[in-house]
Amino acid sequence: MNKKEYEAKRAQLLAEMKAAIDAGDAVKASAAEKEVMELDEKFQALAKAQANFAALNGSQVPASPAVPAALNTAPIAPVSNAKAEEDKLYTQAFAHYMMGVKMSAEEQNIFGARNATSTVKENHVVVPTTLKQGIWTEMEELHPIIADLAGTNIPGDVDILLESTAGNDGAWYDEDAVTAEKVVNTKITLKGCELAKAIEVSWKLKKMAVDEFLSYVAKRIADKMANALAAGLVTGAGVGNGTTDKPKPLGVVTKLEAENGTPQVVTYTAANGIGYAKLTTMRAKIKSGYAAGAAFYAKSDTIWNQLANIVDGNERPIFIPDATQGGVGRIFGILVKEEDAVPADAVLLGNMAKGYAFNVNEDITMYQEDHVLARTTDYMGYALVDGQPLTTKAFAYLKKSS
Repeated sequence: MNKKEYEAKRAQLLAEMKAAIDAGDAVKASAAEKEVMELDEKFQALAKAQANFAALNGSQVPASPAVPAALNTAPIAPVSNAKAEEDKLYTQAFAHYMMGVKMSAEEQNIFGARNATSTVKENHVVVPTTLKQGIWTEMEELHPIIADLAGTNIPGDVDILLESTAGNDGAWYDEDAVTAEKVVNTKITLKGCELAKAIEVSWKLKKMAVDEFLSYVAKRIADKMANALAAGLVTGAGVGNGTTDKPKPLGVVTKLEAENGTPQVVTYTAANGIGYAKLTTMRAKIKSGYAAGAAFYAKSDTIWNQLANIVDGNERPIFIPDATQGGVGRIFGILVKEEDAVPADAVLLGNMAKGYAFNVNEDITMYQEDHVLARTTDYMGYALVDGQPLTTKAFAYLKKSS
């Protein structure tokens, strides 16, 4: 490690430390501080070794490994762990509340303070940030289409303006000419659809350790919430659709199949299967601005029994296995991801980050209800979410014809 590499690495770690402090993440800030100190020690040891070598070898000490002046300044002020300790204490108090274990006086104080504005009488309490993040992370791992969203966290209804331009965007004018383009504004409104899923836990199971209990509850609730959310993102009927369906996000496939003339939908026959030409036709329907960041989504069965066996005109497979970037392979350089929410024998291609609007109206909260006679407790994860495609040009759908 030379001086340039050392200074670059140190600057990077200090930037990470500052970002963690600004975000109120004391744990991450402390970890970055530790790395800076270890890096400084390592560089100082290297500088000393090189100086000793130069002295023993009868040569001058090279300038490169010299310790910079920054190391001689006052040590980095330690980051306060108060917030991290409070969060840890609240997580313990929350777990004890959910498990029906008596809290300590200290736990009761922080539990009461953080739930002062919530309705504990109705069994609704604030979920610790780490548990909430754990549930979302678990949901993203179960369904890649959720992980690919670029959502917002805005309470209440959210209006998103969609701007379209009529006329020739490529035209140029002199100062006396009136431009022919006309901007047309429409909007979509994201509301709050109830994403609620419950699990039942026996009282015997509640005797496990705190960390194990929270992990168990988070994984089981995340599994159910993820399945429901992913289904909504793909085939959801939307809000106010005139059907008896409960309000849910408007799915991409629903939007594409409802479009006049279904220009973004490609079909294939059971006899011919999914061929090379069908995939190129599908790829051609994605507007160029949405190609970067797009992905193929399909069930595991469709991927490995159909997509993985397609060859081009020279009998070369077009599916390249690649599990390093969050998918299982690539087609035309685009990631292929296993997504159970996509219908059977179908493939969805699209850019969820740029082409789909998603908002969390109310983040995950937790409810519980005891059943004394059955000696069980129901735990329910609850959130308000909604989403809609921003444009159909960011997506294409391939399905088997009936």
